[in-house]
Amino acid sequence: MSIRPKLFLTFAALCIAPLLVLSSVNLFTGLKNTERLLRKSVEDESVDAARHFGTLFDERVRALQSMANGPLPDYVRNTRSGDEVPVAIKELITNLPGSYASLAGFDAGKHQLFLAEHNLGSWTFRTRDFIPGSIEPDQYVWSLKPNTQRNSIVHDPRLGDVWRCSVPIFVTAEQNSSPPRGALVGDTRLDQIFETIDKGEFEILRPTRRFIVLDSAQRIVYHENEALKNQTVAVALPSFSQIAAAMTAPNNDGGAGEFRSAEGETWLVTHRPVFPGLSLAVARNYSLASQSARRAGWLGIIVSLIFGSLAALLITVIYQRKSQSLDRVTEGVAAIAKGKLDEELLLRSSDEMRGLAENVNLMTERLREQLARETETRHFNSFVKLSAMLAHDLKNAIEGLSLMVGNMERHFDNPKFRADAMQALTAATDKLRHLVARLSNPINTLSGEFKMPRATDLVPLLQRVVKQIAEPLRDRHEVDIQLPPSLFALADSERMEKVMENLVLNAVEAMGDKPGKLTIAAGTTADSKVFFSIADTGPGMSAEFIQQRLFRPFSTTKAQGVGLGLYTCREVVRANGGVIEVESKPGSGTSFRVVLASVKLQ
Repeated sequence: MSIRPKLFLTFAALCIAPLLVLSSVNLFTGLKNTERLLRKSVEDESVDAARHFGTLFDERVRALQSMANGPLPDYVRNTRSGDEVPVAIKELITNLPGSYASLAGFDAGKHQLFLAEHNLGSWTFRTRDFIPGSIEPDQYVWSLKPNTQRNSIVHDPRLGDVWRCSVPIFVTAEQNSSPPRGALVGDTRLDQIFETIDKGEFEILRPTRRFIVLDSAQRIVYHENEALKNQTVAVALPSFSQIAAAMTAPNNDGGAGEFRSAEGETWLVTHRPVFPGLSLAVARNYSLASQSARRAGWLGIIVSLIFGSLAALLITVIYQRKSQSLDRVTEGVAAIAKGKLDEELLLRSSDEMRGLAENVNLMTERLREQLARETETRHFNSFVKLSAMLAHDLKNAIEGLSLMVGNMERHFDNPKFRADAMQALTAATDKLRHLVARLSNPINTLSGEFKMPRATDLVPLLQRVVKQIAEPLRDRHEVDIQLPPSLFALADSERMEKVMENLVLNAVEAMGDKPGKLTIAAGTTADSKVFFSIADTGPGMSAEFIQQRLFRPFSTTKAQGVGLGLYTCREVVRANGGVIEVESKPGSGTSFRVVLASVKLQ
C-alpha cells in the first residue's frame, strides 16, 4: 500500500506541530532559566568578592595601625637616619601577609628612616640610600588623629597598581595634644589581594568564570592571565571595552551586562566599585553554561520530529486502510455519475462500508430502470410532440385551402384568380406531401427538426404568405403591406415561412368575421438587425395571459386548437438565433414582431 504524500503531510503537521511548540517552549524556557540563574549567581559572586576585599582591606589597615601603636613610636622618637632597624620591628614586618610589597617609616621631620621590601618571599631592609619619591606618606597624614589612615591607589611601574596606606605614629602620652611623631607607609599589591579572593572562593568555577579588576584608567589590575595585567582593556580585551567604560564611569554604582569573547562565546557580567578608582567584575560563560539546556532543547525538537513523523505515518496507514473501502465506493459512485450505470460495488462482508455499497448498488439498479422508463417516455413524448406539430402544420394548410375554396365561389370567373388558385393549390399539395414524408420518417425528423440557418430573403416568403392567406380576405379586412424590395436574414426559410403563416392565420382568426385591419411589415432595427411584424385589430390579450399561457405548449383558447402554434413559432425563431416579441392590450389588438440576425451580401 503506497502512502499518499498529501495525507501524510497533513497528519504530520497535526502531529509534529504541537510537539514542536512544546519542545521549542522547553528550549526557550531552559535557556531563560539558565540565564536567570547565572545572572543571580554572578550577582552573588560579585557581592561576595567585594565583601571579601573589604575584609582583607580592614585586616591590613588594622595590622599597620597595630605596628604604629606598638614599638614604632619609641623607634621613631629615638632613631637617627642610618640606624639599624630593631629586631622586634623586623619580626613584626616579616610576619605580615605576603601581599605587602613594601613598608617605610618616617620621623616627624618627614625623613625616611627605613624601607622594607618584600620580594620573592623574603624581606630586605634598608636604612640609607633611598630612592627619592619611590614611597612617601600621604601629605595629609600629618594632620590625622590616632587610629586613622589615608588610603590611595598608586601605580607602580614594576608592580602595577598598589594600595598605599599611610598611618600616623603617636607617642601615647601625646596623642591628644601633639602632631604625629612619624608615619608608617605600607604598599600592598592589589593583584595579590584579588588573586587571594579569586583562588580562595571561586577556584572550582575557574573554567567558566572570569574575575577582572580595573582602575580608573581602565588598566587591568587583576586577571587570571598574568600576561594581561597592567595593560589597558582597549589593547588586551577589546571585546570588554563597553563593560570597562561602565565600570570606570564617574557615577558608577555597579551594573550588569554581557560581552562576546574572541572565541564567540557569550559572557554575563556583573560589576561594582570596591574602592575609589577601583572596580571589580565577575563574568560567567553563558554559552558554556547553557550548553546542557540547549542540547536538551534541541534533542527534544529532534525527538518531536521523529516521534511526530512516526505517529503521522502510523495514523496515515490506519486511515488509508480504513478509507480504502470508502475510496472504492467513491470511485464506483464517480463512475456511475459519469454514466456507467452497469457499475457494481463489491466489498467484503466484514467491511464497514458494505451497507453503503449495497445501497448504492440498489440505487443504481433503480436508476437504470427509471432511465429506461424515461427513455421510452421521452421517445413517446417526442413522437406525440412531432405528431401535434405536424397536425398543427396540416391544420394551417387546410385552413389556407379552406380560405381559397371559399373565395372560389365568388371569384372563379376571374381568370387571374384561377391562375393564382392553381399555383396556391400546387404549393399546398407540395406542403401536404412534405408533411406526410416527415410523419412517415419520425426518426430523421426528430433528429433534424431545424436546418442550419442560411442567408434568406424574407420578402418573397412574406409575399407568398400574403398572397395565399391575406389577399383573399381583402373584401372583409383591410390589408396593409409594408415590405422593402428585399430583406436578408440568417434563417431556415422553410420553417420561417411556417412561422409567418401561423402568425398571419392567428391574426385573421383573432379578427373573426368583424372587419379589421391586418398589417404586415418588415424592415431593419436600430441595432442593424432585421424584423418582420404581423399586427391585427382583434380583441387583444391581457398581460397575465401573455406571461403565463401565450407560449406554453398545448395551451390554447381555441375550441379546436392544438396549442402548439406560438410555442412552435418561438422555438423556430430561437433555433434561428432570433427573438419573438409581442405587444397587446385587451381591446387594442395584438402585434407580433420577429427579430433575426441580418446578412450583408457582398
